[in-house]
Amino acid sequence: MSDQKFVKTLKVVFGVLVGSTVGILALANVLISDADYSHETVIQENIEDRIRPVGNVHLSGETAMAEAVVDAEKTEPVLVAAAEEKPVEEIYQACAVCHGSGVLNAPKLGDKAGWEPRLAKGVEQLYANAINGIGTMPPKGGRLDFSDEDIRRVVDYMLDSVR
Repeated sequence: MSDQKFVKTLKVVFGVLVGSTVGILALANVLISDADYSHETVIQENIEDRIRPVGNVHLSGETAMAEAVVDAEKTEPVLVAAAEEKPVEEIYQACAVCHGSGVLNAPKLGDKAGWEPRLAKGVEQLYANAINGIGTMPPKGGRLDFSDEDIRRVVDYMLDSVR
């Protein structure tokens, strides 16, 4: 008798679960029936997702001139300010991590003997080495946020200390 009761209860529970599943699927079908899920539409949406820009760069500065850039998501222009020039002493502080103490044979600020063999190769070569990196020194000393002009200015600053 208890086996028959168990089977009856199992049939009821199974029927309720199947009925609920069918009802949920029918409701979901009604809710999404207006959407276009054709193969071509899905492919086009995937392509658009892959080529959409990840973000936008917005630089700011009090005295910088602003230029209009069209936002990739919108057609209206967005004002972006050009970067202002950093003081050379501020740029040098990033370089001083190595060039202040001579880490990994980096020529120190004011060390004429350390700079002479490098200066013998020419200032343009010094600029190129500082911008592109040389030996253990990474490009731009690891500060890729500095412009090439910033790096040239800080090289001149360090050379002025030995001239």
